[in-house]
Amino acid sequence: MKVNAHAGSGDAFVIEADEYDRMFLGLKPQIAVVTNLEHDHPDYFPTFEDMYSAFQNFVDLIPQDGTLIACAEDEGAVSLLSHARRNGINVVSYSVQGEMTINSPQWMQARTITPNTRGGYDFSAMTNMNMSLSIQVSLQVPGEHNVRNALAALSVAAMLGLPLDTAAQALSQFEGTGRRFEIRGEKNGVILIDDYAHHPTEIRATLAGAKTRYPNSRIWAVWQPHTYSRTKTLMVDFSRAFSDADEVLVTEIYASREGKQEFSSAEVVSLMPHSSAKYSGTLDETKEYLLKNLRSNDVVIILSAGDADKINGELLKEL
Repeated sequence: MKVNAHAGSGDAFVIEADEYDRMFLGLKPQIAVVTNLEHDHPDYFPTFEDMYSAFQNFVDLIPQDGTLIACAEDEGAVSLLSHARRNGINVVSYSVQGEMTINSPQWMQARTITPNTRGGYDFSAMTNMNMSLSIQVSLQVPGEHNVRNALAALSVAAMLGLPLDTAAQALSQFEGTGRRFEIRGEKNGVILIDDYAHHPTEIRATLAGAKTRYPNSRIWAVWQPHTYSRTKTLMVDFSRAFSDADEVLVTEIYASREGKQEFSSAEVVSLMPHSSAKYSGTLDETKEYLLKNLRSNDVVIILSAGDADKINGELLKEL
């Protein structure tokens, strides 16, 4: 049986916390990481303020000898750092070079960021934690957002007293997770990728990473919107998230926990400034359109938290 977990050793227990339904308020983190904070799950958090309040409650669960680690480039995360400091909690901020927006006593920063031949980035990680030092990091996962994620992981390692060169070596071997820029295969010169992105910021980050990794390819973004409430509430942001794609196909909405509604994702397409954006209908109709229009050197990225990932499986058989 496949599981989305890894049984390691040692005293640390690492979990990806879920804010939906405020489930993360059942945790008691010694070290908490907040990568960014933007409005999401509007079916449960009608406003950003509702969601921010839940994150404040999460930060309040950190004990006095605990630590909050957060991205200094994100306004919501910076606000949480300030909230934690007022509560007397130790804070660590991380950022890419030139983007530090908070005077944090402890920090981790990426400098000299350059694309590498493995599809990721090489960079120098500078920190003033423990002993001030600089270590070289080489990633094979794409996207500048993963540089920030690596900084967060290194910050946790530093707080746990782990050797940062060992942590950097582990990061260099990390190949990613399922449905996060997961390369499903290649058929007749077409590369097929699955990604779980279902928020505008996630989509922008994924497509930016794809453009850097495949600069000479035609990038197809195939987006299956997830839930009516999210799609409708964030439709303007969604409409502006696809600038790094050459072709954009938008399927019908995956309702998930919601019942079918009158709202259609075609309304989002109508707002898109992208000249090649198209409402593609059902998953079968979308697949057929791809089969007719794909050519060698194309890259297809399925952006879906629903069931659209099956398109790539069928394309691998039928291309």
